[in-house]
Amino acid sequence: MSVTDCVVVLTARGITQILREGGSQAWRLDPSHAGKYEYAVCVQNTKPSWGTPEAKHHHAFLIGRISGVSRSPESPETRWILNFDSYAEIDIPNQWDGNRNPVSYGSLKDIGIDISQLDFKPLQKVFPLEPEEHVEVGCDGVGIRPLSIQEAKSGLAMKFGVSEEDIQITING
Repeated sequence: MSVTDCVVVLTARGITQILREGGSQAWRLDPSHAGKYEYAVCVQNTKPSWGTPEAKHHHAFLIGRISGVSRSPESPETRWILNFDSYAEIDIPNQWDGNRNPVSYGSLKDIGIDISQLDFKPLQKVFPLEPEEHVEVGCDGVGIRPLSIQEAKSGLAMKFGVSEEDIQITING
């Protein structure tokens, strides 16, 4: 796999929502496979009645540098988020081939993207707590938000490569 390989996603979410959520979600994918890629290219889908599209239909509008793959808060059992640590805005038309699967793997060169020509910006992560309430995360990229025991077990199991059943959490106080 070369540095020019990328994950390509067809998303109904716009750039504002993707940046607010810290990446592109809620995908059904193999996290160990997708996590090997350095970049994700987001292609806009304006057809669904849900979502917050902001770019033109089938335009590649964002490239994110993948910092990890984690469980999507929307469906943690089955869906994943491609977390970004930085991003660049792009506008490249006709970037979806009609594939029914909204996740594919491709080449930045085939899309017409030259990484050296892009101005990547660091992503300021914001974790949603309640619908209208957010906590800003500092420049160190570490954020703390309330977690359920199951979310903590899921994250720790993924981090340490063990099953969730092998994680025991004790709360004192």
